[in-house]
Amino acid sequence: MALLYDFIAIFTWPFKLAYWTLILLVRALVWIAKGTLNLIVGVGLPALRFLAFVFLLVATIALVSDATPAVDGFGPFDPTLFVDHWRSIAPKSVTDARDAVSSATHPFVWNVLIGSIINLPTFLIFGALGALAALTGRRREKLDVFVN
Repeated sequence: MALLYDFIAIFTWPFKLAYWTLILLVRALVWIAKGTLNLIVGVGLPALRFLAFVFLLVATIALVSDATPAVDGFGPFDPTLFVDHWRSIAPKSVTDARDAVSSATHPFVWNVLIGSIINLPTFLIFGALGALAALTGRRREKLDVFVN
């Protein structure tokens, strides 16, 4: 009988090793996921709130800059496109970015997807980014649920 138990132990040890390895791997993944979530909540959400402030500040400055001539009576409201701001800051980087994206992907990605985004007014792009960052980084309400 002891020989049978020894045979079973020898036969089943790889399965036990695989089982315990899988259990430890799952526990490690859960531990890493909890740590990542705590890091995001502790560092990421305040960083998103800060980025929301910066993006909304840039959007406000761009809107005021575009609306000033119309308010002062010097001309109509003419919003500046993001690509125009980009070209005025770094003209060569626009063509370099277009070439890099077009060579890495299909030209459709630059012409239709990215092109339609960067041809929007600057205040609209940064306002949307600021609203998205503020929505994502908002403080969560504590929910206290008591069962009586």
